[in-house]
Amino acid sequence: MDERTVELFRLLARALLWGAAAVLILAVIAAIAIASSQSQLGLFADVERQGRAIAAIAALGGGITGAGILAGLGAILQLLLARAPAPRSSEGRARDDA
Repeated sequence: MDERTVELFRLLARALLWGAAAVLILAVIAAIAIASSQSQLGLFADVERQGRAIAAIAALGGGITGAGILAGLGAILQLLLARAPAPRSSEGRARDDA
């Protein structure tokens, strides 16, 4: 791999880790917003309250799952880049080919 490709993969790994943090924060915000909403029809107040709690837990669980997947992919990519041989510059490759 050339140096530019390695740098792009490093940027992708960092973006995946930051994306995981953003997804986790947004999941917490969504769970709080769902749990604290007060829209009731009046007929089945207990059922609606329990339904909101289940939706909030589902939103939080989905966010944790998504963040875990993104963070895992970013960490795997960083580990693979750490184990990869040092990139050769295009000048060194041109000399080797000649």
